[in-house]
Amino acid sequence: GTFLHSLFEGLDFAIQPGVELDAWIDSRLQGIQLATDWQPELWRPVLQQWVADVVAAQLQPGLALRDIPAARCLAEMEFLLPLAELDANRLNQLLRQQDVLSAQAHPLSFTTLQGMLKGFMYLVFEHQGRFYVLDYKSNHLGDSADAYGPDALQQAMIQHRYDLQYQLYTLALHRYLRHRIADYDYERHFGGVIYLFLRGVDGEAGEQGIFTTRPDPALIMAMDALFAGEEKDA
Repeated sequence: GTFLHSLFEGLDFAIQPGVELDAWIDSRLQGIQLATDWQPELWRPVLQQWVADVVAAQLQPGLALRDIPAARCLAEMEFLLPLAELDANRLNQLLRQQDVLSAQAHPLSFTTLQGMLKGFMYLVFEHQGRFYVLDYKSNHLGDSADAYGPDALQQAMIQHRYDLQYQLYTLALHRYLRHRIADYDYERHFGGVIYLFLRGVDGEAGEQGIFTTRPDPALIMAMDALFAGEEKDA
């Protein structure tokens, strides 16, 4: 998983297949030993095609990674979310009410939290005035294309509680944009969340390996209030 992330971290998505892409992949293969019989020269053509497929895949109609200039991308964006006595039961109740995936997931269990929650968003990018969070996942869900279809991806999101992850990402970016854009409005400026299950992404196979969502604004506003300790608003 770390190696796959390294392939895309810092990659200029407009890179063209050929010498430039080959050089990028070679730079990532330096010093890598993923198995006792690891032979990078055998994996080089696989990785070349893999990266090309991922950057060409349609994230939504008319949008692929290769369409996003490097100047509109920010990788590994760090965030800090202050927590004012966050209670698991109240958070579970809120998420189950406002998100269809959370409603099917096992409940969160933790003692009351207070302090700072620190995290990193793998990629934040802007497209046509809207901001998106993108995450790469290396999960092996199966050996067939069907294993990375919409239903399978939803189950993986639920099983691993990635729903909570994208909710936290959304809240963090929402708070950031609210302070950076004078006329910020969630409906106009927040585009959504995209999860790329890299093993299933196929540049020619539509939605395969791609999970997208856009949390309901009511959920994000309620989480914002809950994290701030404003119980009445939440």
